[in-house]
Amino acid sequence: MAIAEEAVPSGNDPSDRDIVLAVDDNEQNLQLLEEYLSTWGYDVVLARDGRETLELYPKINPSVIVLDVMMPVMDGYEACAFIKAEKIGRTIPILMLTALTGTEDKIKALECGADDFLNKPINKDELRSRIRSLVRIRNLRKELDSSENIIMTLNNALSNKDPRSGGHVQRVAAYAARLCDKLGMSREEREIIVKGAMLHDVGMIGIPDALLARSALTDEERARFAEHTRIGASILDPMKTFRPFVPMVRWHHERIDGGGYPDGLSGEAIPLEARIVAIANRYDEIRHDDDLPDAEALSRLRAEARDGAWDAELTSFFAAALGEKTPAPVTSRHIRPKASPPARVLCVDDNPVNRDLVAASLAGAGFRVSFAENGAEAMESIDNDGIDVVLLDLLMPVMDGDETLRLLRADPRHQFLPVIVVTAHHGGTMRQEAIVAGADDFIAYPLNRLELITRIRSLLRIKDYHADLEQTHSVICALALALEAKDQYTRGHSQRVGDLARNCTIFLGVGEAAGDRVRIAGLLHDIGKIAVPESLLHKQGPLTREEFLRVIDHPVIGEEMIRPLNALAGILRIIRHHHERYDGRGYPDGLRGDAIPYEVRLLSIVDAYDALTSHRSYRPTPLSHTAALETLRREAAGGKWDPVMVDQFVAMLGTSPPDWEAITLGVPSLYSL
Repeated sequence: MAIAEEAVPSGNDPSDRDIVLAVDDNEQNLQLLEEYLSTWGYDVVLARDGRETLELYPKINPSVIVLDVMMPVMDGYEACAFIKAEKIGRTIPILMLTALTGTEDKIKALECGADDFLNKPINKDELRSRIRSLVRIRNLRKELDSSENIIMTLNNALSNKDPRSGGHVQRVAAYAARLCDKLGMSREEREIIVKGAMLHDVGMIGIPDALLARSALTDEERARFAEHTRIGASILDPMKTFRPFVPMVRWHHERIDGGGYPDGLSGEAIPLEARIVAIANRYDEIRHDDDLPDAEALSRLRAEARDGAWDAELTSFFAAALGEKTPAPVTSRHIRPKASPPARVLCVDDNPVNRDLVAASLAGAGFRVSFAENGAEAMESIDNDGIDVVLLDLLMPVMDGDETLRLLRADPRHQFLPVIVVTAHHGGTMRQEAIVAGADDFIAYPLNRLELITRIRSLLRIKDYHADLEQTHSVICALALALEAKDQYTRGHSQRVGDLARNCTIFLGVGEAAGDRVRIAGLLHDIGKIAVPESLLHKQGPLTREEFLRVIDHPVIGEEMIRPLNALAGILRIIRHHHERYDGRGYPDGLRGDAIPYEVRLLSIVDAYDALTSHRSYRPTPLSHTAALETLRREAAGGKWDPVMVDQFVAMLGTSPPDWEAITLGVPSLYSL
């Protein structure tokens, strides 16, 4: 599933424009910043010292803060540290401007939490490049947060599908949070563990309902059930932003004595965060499955810990935390930091002196550096070695930097590969041409080591966010389809609707892009049903008015779930309106005729066809292909569907049902993520 690049601020719709908070005590500098930023399409808010900045930024939630260092009342260092200490400010990129040239001043800026820095006097092209990169980081981070929230929502819907497990993940998260407080953990560690606890059973979505409903399982069935830990870990592990939760998802059923699953870990080999969630999870199982009072549940948990199941010391802290209104820290225990593989940086330069300079500048920075002498060598290395960042000279033999950039940006595989042009040429025209050609940044020799490392790390964040976004969108589709598969009547419905709607769109000559958009809408069009009780979805008799109103809310709920994802904005109206009728008697907005978007009219017909030819709770015997087409034509004549589009749909299918094997495309699968 491809991810669309976020739009450049257009300046037309204020709601689409990114806000930049510019802070400087010099009025002339502020006016210059405002002029530049406004010209580039940003909305600008001005502040004149650190105190004013702290008052303004929570109200306007800017995409970037451009912050001067030397100011009265409160300087930029102090303001930056305050902002980054707050939850709302943690993810707002800060670009610090300084007239100080010492390396120690730049190090101090980064230590305060700044994401980047520029020296005064400001180079206009460099400022625009830095702002653009930081806005992309902010917008991608917001998109990732929205994706994470949707995955959490789908996970909660899964756990609440079975009344017996309803509320389990929320209770486990609350218990784990209390134990974190007792252990004196940091805010960031507590947040990781709470989210991990919320997701600990996400792999249950890959387990058949028949196993979840049974209390006594055979050895083979227990082994199948135990797979939910591996399934959950495989869902989350490809996403860097979700990777901290993987230990809790995979190992929350491990035991201190090594008798747990899936890997038989024991003692300290089980990460602390997994032991915390394991205790919280087991306590909730005892407390709610066996309906025991708190004291008895804790007594059994302690007994199991003494027998070697759980960490005895953590169990004692847990019991103490449950007995306190606000758990007070009694110790200091922390998550072990996870080592990440080094990022791979490719330096492309025909000058050996420059290559040596890059190697010296990046030594000890945690990168794995390789080299190429021209663009042809670089393309081969990029294709074969999984490069993360490219440092590219422009003037080289065989294949120069311009041609290399053109080839990289024309290849979808390398669309988001960060490229920093590094050259000894200082001409403004060359700088601007490189940015236009697709370079993400521009640095001139002689290199400043700290600046180069900062630029690389900033662009690596963008690359990681793009990769995670593509993966989270796949996970959202996979979870939505897996939730649907839990219902015997709707299993495979959304995939069939998406595939057939795409085929029909292309048949009608609308184009591949529209076909792909309709297909994704088909995969997600019923996602809002996760908020509708299954008893209503499966009710065989007529619905009461209140029940009917609850059911018809699902298109709006689905639209609101997907709305925060900018990359899926193109399918919002399809999700919202797929139950509209051509005669205006549909829902939720009663649209009529051509007021219903073209793609919506098409998807609605395909949706109806699949419903007619499938088993449903209200009609266990499906219609034949011929009978379904006759029904669609009859309903179109009665005003339900666009009659011209129904005729086109019938003409496409002909006398035979769809060849599903021929038109079906792969969809994200929980087992392939």
